[in-house]
Amino acid sequence: MALISSIQLSRGEPDLSLIEPAQVPKSEYLALSSDPHISLCPTYQIRYFKSVDDVSGDWPAAEKNGPGKLHSHASPNYHIFQTTTFLKIWEETYAPALKAKLCLIEVRTEDGRPVMFLPLAIFVRNGTRILSFTDQGVADYNAPVLFACGMIWTRAQAENVWQQIEKALPAFDFADFNNMPEKLGNLTNPIFLLANQSNSADSHANILSHDWDRIQQSLVRPKIIRRKLRRLHELGDCEFFIAKNDAENQALLDFMLREKQQRFIETHVPGFEQYPEKIHYFNEATRVFQSAGVLHFSALKLNGEILACMWGLVSGPHYYGIMIASNLKNWAKYSPGHVLHYLLIKDLKEQGYNCLDLGAGDEDWKLQNCDLTIPLKRLTVCATLRGRLYEAHKEIMARLRGTSFWQALRPLKWQLIRGVKR
Repeated sequence: MALISSIQLSRGEPDLSLIEPAQVPKSEYLALSSDPHISLCPTYQIRYFKSVDDVSGDWPAAEKNGPGKLHSHASPNYHIFQTTTFLKIWEETYAPALKAKLCLIEVRTEDGRPVMFLPLAIFVRNGTRILSFTDQGVADYNAPVLFACGMIWTRAQAENVWQQIEKALPAFDFADFNNMPEKLGNLTNPIFLLANQSNSADSHANILSHDWDRIQQSLVRPKIIRRKLRRLHELGDCEFFIAKNDAENQALLDFMLREKQQRFIETHVPGFEQYPEKIHYFNEATRVFQSAGVLHFSALKLNGEILACMWGLVSGPHYYGIMIASNLKNWAKYSPGHVLHYLLIKDLKEQGYNCLDLGAGDEDWKLQNCDLTIPLKRLTVCATLRGRLYEAHKEIMARLRGTSFWQALRPLKWQLIRGVKR
């Protein structure tokens, strides 16, 4: 086992790595070395930047003509969460809330050709320095920006590049890379090859290149959804609506944040009052992504009233559905969220998109309404004794949260907290 998650040596000692060199079979060595552009353990140029403003112009920005994620040969390939557009928003919202330090890594060949760029950050939790992707709940996919550089990625190659990246990083105690996909288009994600854990959930999507009848068959009870849509039409002017300006975006955003907070309260879980950076993020992201032309904010309306909305982003033929909200207090019997999802799929297919991606999460409604599952994995690395203690504490807390006692106590905690605040 080459990847060490409980290494006994201090990360601060010179010439020590968190990952041991892998033993490569002779046949694999011969296959790799037959390409004149690839050596078994190449040396890379590793550059580390502390701000999005400092990175090279090779980093992609979010754009409507971004690369496809399904069977695409595009180089570079990336998810929208690795663009400078997203990273700048994260730097201005989540980084201050977490007191996080950005670690934007560029990996290049010795002659300067880009190999991959990693958007990472270090923040402190309970005295532990944690290295992660720039995420914390707002990125459905964590991966590098990948370039077609002629590399045949194997675990040995991935370990070699990680060893060199690790030496360029600031000191950390524990690394936690979750929501990692295996591929971006046809490019293999080398960090995925190092994964040592299952992810907490996979990602789910609808393939829109299928014919419409086949797409409808992948949905749960499409006949019932169409019947509810007809009943809404009988009640008045029912429309599928896409925001086109700042005022329309703001109206949908206000609705979304209000309804989501109401669900948090009803289900007795922490909400925006506990994590105000989430509101800050969505306010800033709505403005910036709208300016970049990649925001897709849709809604189901009846006589001008918003019944449900979906905050989404687009990159080339790929649509990301990030957050859906519904007015269930008054309209639950019409399943406004399901109706909106149905109308959104139909509209995106007509517009030529090839994927409606609902992102990470194994919620029942995603499992019932999607025909594509994208496996995700996780990599954790303990770099120090403090990191090992942090990981042990996490495992204990995970087991505790799974007990019936904790499940019964948790809602009472948030009822009490919100009651005191009133």
